[in-house]
Amino acid sequence: MFYESEKEMQIVDINNLIDKQRSGWSLDQPFYLDRKIFDLEWRNIWSKYWLFAGVAAEIPKSGDFFTYQLGNDSLIIIRGDKGEVFAHYNTCRHRGSLICRKENGNAPKLMCPYHQWVYNKDGSLFKARLMADDFDKSSHGLHSVHVREAHGLIFISLAHEPPDFSKVVSDYEPYLKPYKIAQSKVAFKKSYELRTNWKLVVENFRECYHCGIAHPEYCSAVVGANLTESAVEVTAERRSVWNKKGLAIDPIEFEGDSFHFAVRYPLRPGIESYSLDGKAVSTPMGDHQDFDAGVLGLVVYPNFWMDAVSDYIWLMRITAVSPSKTAIDLTWLVDENAVEGVDYSLDRLTEFWKVTGEQDWQLCENNFRGIESTHYQSGPYAPVEEEVAKFITWYLDRLRAKS
Repeated sequence: MFYESEKEMQIVDINNLIDKQRSGWSLDQPFYLDRKIFDLEWRNIWSKYWLFAGVAAEIPKSGDFFTYQLGNDSLIIIRGDKGEVFAHYNTCRHRGSLICRKENGNAPKLMCPYHQWVYNKDGSLFKARLMADDFDKSSHGLHSVHVREAHGLIFISLAHEPPDFSKVVSDYEPYLKPYKIAQSKVAFKKSYELRTNWKLVVENFRECYHCGIAHPEYCSAVVGANLTESAVEVTAERRSVWNKKGLAIDPIEFEGDSFHFAVRYPLRPGIESYSLDGKAVSTPMGDHQDFDAGVLGLVVYPNFWMDAVSDYIWLMRITAVSPSKTAIDLTWLVDENAVEGVDYSLDRLTEFWKVTGEQDWQLCENNFRGIESTHYQSGPYAPVEEEVAKFITWYLDRLRAKS
């Protein structure tokens, strides 16, 4: 067969590799190590789907901004004068300099530090000093990206025409509304850089096959997480209670081309929160009146995870950096009126997920080291890893080159 370009040949080779993957088995080695596959992932997934950027509580006032690094692109997410959220590429339309050099801050206007071109929050060019009289400012605004706010969660898309996001917003509304995330308080943030492939982090967080041995603290809090006991009876009883309280209880499953998920599940009887002692660590968030909302779990592929209990929310943002490097950004949210040192302490608020997360980071890095071996072979998933198998199917469907 004659190929018009090396790129076309690579696409055919990758498609052949995709076709060889066994349903219900882990991926072959190149999907974790090969740079060409990583580049295809970037084009077909990371550059096309909706990516969690941060929370509205990070930018409460006009001009508040934060930046997000995606591959070679730095993005500015900024609050507008009327409460809107804008997202722009962080590159000046003059000669390309970064505009915002800090990770966060406040800017009445966005000014390039190189030659002082000035932009409005909506990305339009406000001033370009010493340019010719006939210079057209209207055609030199910042390149913007799609941005949607889902009840306090900010998502962006680099795609020209991203997938419909309206179902995510509507499906999540009954789950998120009681938390009042847009008015919440960012209590703490922490970042990690892992030597592992991003998909191994996703796979790890879609199963609890490993939980019984790896996560004793997590299993002490969540009934059934150790896979040695049934959670059916407790779940049925708690669902009845949650339903009477008006809390959303119907799971949202990954179906077809969908890319979001939601579930509410119970803590063990007597456990109030995700904490090492099982006691509440802060005041109830938003409209919650007690510590009996169970755990709300949300996922948006490829990079968003959220676990929420009655008194705080834990958010995880995954960013693929290279085949062997993944950035993890964690955020803890509490009620807007919660006062550090009075209603919560950072140590107690963060200790549960610091312990559990770092256990997972070690597992994911260890997994990657094993996959690098010359004797790595894909293996069969256990029945309890069904959600991992579903993710792999979703991933391969997205990765396949479209005609």
